[in-house]
Amino acid sequence: MRKILIGLTAAVALAGCQPKPEATTPERDAKAVMEAFWKNTDANRFGANGALLADDIVFIDPIWGRYEGKEAATRFLAQFEGAGDGCCTLDRLVTDGNVGWAFWTLHAPNDEQPWVGVYQVKDGKIVFYQDIHQRVYSAEEQAAHKAAFKQAQDAKKSAKTRG
Repeated sequence: MRKILIGLTAAVALAGCQPKPEATTPERDAKAVMEAFWKNTDANRFGANGALLADDIVFIDPIWGRYEGKEAATRFLAQFEGAGDGCCTLDRLVTDGNVGWAFWTLHAPNDEQPWVGVYQVKDGKIVFYQDIHQRVYSAEEQAAHKAAFKQAQDAKKSAKTRG
């Protein structure tokens, strides 16, 4: 019995001495995912960001509306391909755990507009994204945003009644 206990003690001690695989922290995952998102965006590969989105993502844009699910959000992003390289550039990225804030600039003809993107990452995928633009929107822009939101809500209700 004593030999068994000594053997078990040695095995446990040796197991504790084995190098452990490097842990991946949520913060590191979030930062890497957001850096990849912006590398794609800056290179005008908006659609490639679909690979970084969770299946159940909620993606909110103050002009274009709310997109739920990976397919809808990827389709939304992909429509901006062709806008030109560098149309959106990352100015600063801040992360804390599984959340992050991207301070970015939209470069339009004769105009530069500052934005903030707020992210949440889980298991290496973006589960939430919302853009925030600090300016007053015209009545037409507000109406377009509200119409897009209503259309999305109506489509969601319609899908529930069919499903």
